[in-house]
Amino acid sequence: MQDRKWSKPIKGEWASALQAYINTQAEVVPPGWKTTAQTLNAMGLKYLRGGSRSMMLIDMVEKGILEKKRFKIPDISGRRILPVDHYRLASRAK
Repeated sequence: MQDRKWSKPIKGEWASALQAYINTQAEVVPPGWKTTAQTLNAMGLKYLRGGSRSMMLIDMVEKGILEKKRFKIPDISGRRILPVDHYRLASRAK
């Protein structure tokens, strides 16, 4: 996992403790897996939070075109770990 820059830097031993904890909790996302926004972008579509395009991805998973898996990764602030849906083409799994 790469270290992220915090939008509002915290300094000192407390920040170091938090960063060490986050680094131990985050999962490494294997190559080929993409977030919802990255998946839609690769398809030439724009990500709209909670829109019909997310439903399209769910339908593609149900039809066996895509695989879906949640990985625990740092959020954009780098201060917490969140489960984030990732997708890959089902044909790449074999």
